[in-house]
Amino acid sequence: MTILRLFYPLVLSVLLLAADEAQNDSNATSPNFLDNTIFSVGGRVHISTIFTSDQSSYFAGKIALDSKEKDEDIYANARESRLWTKTRTPTEQGILRTTLEIDFLGTKDGKADKNDYYPRLRHAFVELGSFGFGQTNSTFNSVSALDTISYPMDDTFVRQSLLRYTYDKDMFAFDISFEDPKTTLLDSSSSKIITKDDLLFDLVLRSRYYPLWGEVGIAFLSRKITHNSSIYDTKDSKYGYGVNLSGRLKTFAMDDIRFNIHYGEGSGRYIAYGAFSEGVIDSDGDISLTPLYGGHLGYRHWWSPKLRSTIAFSYVGADNNLDVLQTGLDKVTKESYGTQANLLWVPVKNLLTGLEYAWAKREVESKESGSTNFLNLILRYDF
Repeated sequence: MTILRLFYPLVLSVLLLAADEAQNDSNATSPNFLDNTIFSVGGRVHISTIFTSDQSSYFAGKIALDSKEKDEDIYANARESRLWTKTRTPTEQGILRTTLEIDFLGTKDGKADKNDYYPRLRHAFVELGSFGFGQTNSTFNSVSALDTISYPMDDTFVRQSLLRYTYDKDMFAFDISFEDPKTTLLDSSSSKIITKDDLLFDLVLRSRYYPLWGEVGIAFLSRKITHNSSIYDTKDSKYGYGVNLSGRLKTFAMDDIRFNIHYGEGSGRYIAYGAFSEGVIDSDGDISLTPLYGGHLGYRHWWSPKLRSTIAFSYVGADNNLDVLQTGLDKVTKESYGTQANLLWVPVKNLLTGLEYAWAKREVESKESGSTNFLNLILRYDF
């Protein structure tokens, strides 16, 4: 692990040295390529100070039940700090863009005397004209996120490897992407089964319209969910899908409304950060997909050009198959909902400070429930 800690701080230096060497050799290889390349570096320093009423996480599937032992807690971390590099190069086929970005959410906090935050890959993406490939945000994601510090209960968000084509012209855009498939199913004891039998990439189609009054997007997800295991001595496949409608509507002055509505069967991992599975598998090895639905609504108000607030409500729920799920129901989330309210201030350019209160509740299939309160203070500088 010591080697890893020494390696990552050198990444940027190695990239810069490599670019310099390539520039020196450009006359022998490609005389004009690097001469025309714009190379930029940036990132953010982000620190969060969080007070929580029960030591749980503000995610739909991780809110502690009231029957569990709880205690108040306060902690701080800088794990959401980021570092990115970007290039932009004109070619005969259009502008070639690359993005490489990391943050430090790869592991939990280290020992009491030090914080061993290890880098996590966020983006590694290449775009040439209308085509793009690599790891980046899923095409199924909401087109406009809430301006909140914590995430909504129903957040429609995945970052993964994909291949995408985009048509973008005259305030209208259309995207088609083939994305990395992954499937999680529950057995009768509510234990997770991560299958390794996916045979087709997830297909996502999305259209976006962005006139002067805002932006609206609708995305359709198509999946083939397959299970083939010697444990059940059988094979089964089901067609999964999801629909996501999202957008941002301008109201008065700089204010806006942001919304998201989604429904799907077998769309579990695209919603609420793994709080729900794609479905369940019975004793015969047959798959039953789980219907999943939810949405959020938020209003952002600007008190002044440097001061703004958002208040938001979000909900997500699932129709779990209780005919198959027999035990472990206290681990299976039925629904979660929450609300957030914040005050964000930019005292000087690129420096953001914010305070947010968040409350949420979770109910599981055993009829138990739990609620949580969070107070989150952030300081963030983008460079």
